[in-house]
Amino acid sequence: MHIQLLKGLRIYMTKKVSILINSLNAGGAEREVSLILQKLQDTHDITLVLFTNSIEYKLPENQKIITLNQPLFEHGIFTILKLPLLAWRYKRICRKNKIEISFSFLKRTNYANCLSRLFGNKARIIVSELAYLSEYIKLMSPAEKFVAIHFTKKLYRLAHLIVPNAKMIKIDLERNFNIHTKYRVINSPVDLDMIKPLSKMEADISKGDIFTLINVAGFRPQKNHELLIEAFDKVRHLPVRLLLLGKGELEDTIRNKVKEMNLETQVIFLGFDSNPFKYLSKCDCFILSSDFEGFPNCVLEAMACSLPVISTDCLSGPREILAPGTDPSVNITDHLEVSDCGILVPVNNAQLLADAIDLLVNDKILLEKMKSNALYRVKDYDIEKIIGEFEDLLSE
Repeated sequence: MHIQLLKGLRIYMTKKVSILINSLNAGGAEREVSLILQKLQDTHDITLVLFTNSIEYKLPENQKIITLNQPLFEHGIFTILKLPLLAWRYKRICRKNKIEISFSFLKRTNYANCLSRLFGNKARIIVSELAYLSEYIKLMSPAEKFVAIHFTKKLYRLAHLIVPNAKMIKIDLERNFNIHTKYRVINSPVDLDMIKPLSKMEADISKGDIFTLINVAGFRPQKNHELLIEAFDKVRHLPVRLLLLGKGELEDTIRNKVKEMNLETQVIFLGFDSNPFKYLSKCDCFILSSDFEGFPNCVLEAMACSLPVISTDCLSGPREILAPGTDPSVNITDHLEVSDCGILVPVNNAQLLADAIDLLVNDKILLEKMKSNALYRVKDYDIEKIIGEFEDLLSE
């Protein structure tokens, strides 16, 4: 009875929260929002606000959702020009729904969240930064780059709190954008209890004696699938195959590259699946070839399926996960670094990426040791541990 009374009191005292994100289309940030909503549904009054009504992840029953009915894909200039209007509309949503905490994810909605404060939003503004922005911005056109740098420097300072999901993201914002505000680093969570039954579901892939690598990522420039295909080509003589799970703008380009290199029988495109775990659990190794990351959820999800990880030592995230205790700002450039549950490889080095594959294919003892260590290490990121940090944020 006392427990029920305390729980009821907690709900009564809970603030009204808005979580703002572009959509719940495929992506790491979108999956994280889905997890947070599911875990906090019984104890917090949360309204989900989407720019675009696209939902590919599970939500709690009776989740309150408000959409601003924006296109899923739009030319960059329009996304910028619309920001003031979207921020104004969002401020009105917060006022109408008496929102006390406004928590946003991803760059565009972060800008709108901060901008809404200038338009009179009285809520506490929290932005979750999940990207290593210095590298992300390099992919933009000169005009887009100018806007992104300017908006980040000016608007992020309006936030009451910035929540990076990796140590190096915080350092990046301080060093390269001169943003010295209140920070709290909260790593992205992984739901181990949810993953276990999903990983046991059937998947339409036969295993046999072939060493199976898997990459789970959208086909976007920063994921550098071309490097991955070039590295895989160097080990094609081994009993190996590569599964690519995801979708995106560069998928046709990568498909053509695979065809040109005559790798079609060894490289298999699986498309997008909201349950990647049924594939991960049936593979031997996860491989990440990114030029940069934030804090890659896909690495945690692979480790939750007891997979060792081969990853580029990119900024940021992989080193923090795979080699805890090392300096996350120091990255290797000319050799492999073998850790307890994976291998770090220099960014954009196809030969060393291939060497890492060769090492795990031929060293079964090391492979099994890494599988066991991966499952142990990922427990540090279990949602049951990390959700408490989000609860603290929403209770301040």
